[in-house]
Amino acid sequence: MSDPSQRLLQAAAAPDPADPDPALEAITDAALRQFELFGMARSTMDQISRRAKIARVTLYRRFPGKDALIDAVIQRELRRFLADLDAAVQPFEDVDDRLVEGFIFVLGAMRNHTLLQRVLDSEPETILPYLTVQGGPFLTAARDYLAARLLRDHDDAHTPEEVVLLADVLVRLMLSFLLTPQTLIDLDDREQARTFALRYLRPMLARG
Repeated sequence: MSDPSQRLLQAAAAPDPADPDPALEAITDAALRQFELFGMARSTMDQISRRAKIARVTLYRRFPGKDALIDAVIQRELRRFLADLDAAVQPFEDVDDRLVEGFIFVLGAMRNHTLLQRVLDSEPETILPYLTVQGGPFLTAARDYLAARLLRDHDDAHTPEEVVLLADVLVRLMLSFLLTPQTLIDLDDREQARTFALRYLRPMLARG
């Protein structure tokens, strides 16, 4: 698997397709389901073509190999994730509120994403290095993206430097919750997650 930071940056920069390709969507839907059920390493192009109900040669016309198809699936999932994150925080003008709602959304999305949890459970070697010992580029990309969203229409109560620092802490915290999901608080409960964010994360944004 290539560096997730590059995938994140590409997904953030890519506009939504103006005219989606139904055939391409059907292939990526089939590939996603195949990867969710059997993992990426064990899945083959033959299995994906059968699941998509297309000829093997048709699949190879679209994608030269499985790596290209994996990339397409992950890029699409990232675009959907970022679009949903934007939608979750868009109604809120206050940076503090965006922080709370963004935390709740990201935490739930990560802990309930079937493919991500499948990879972490059965193929951790494909992604763990990029989220741990080689995680610098991903942390930077995720921090900068989150900070940009928090700063959108921000007021003068928070400096950009403060928000970037907070975004860095938040990304590290959310990665910790992702990689070590056992916690003292049931963060799968949306209301408990909101209470946690309001009590412990929101004050971090307040200027001392």
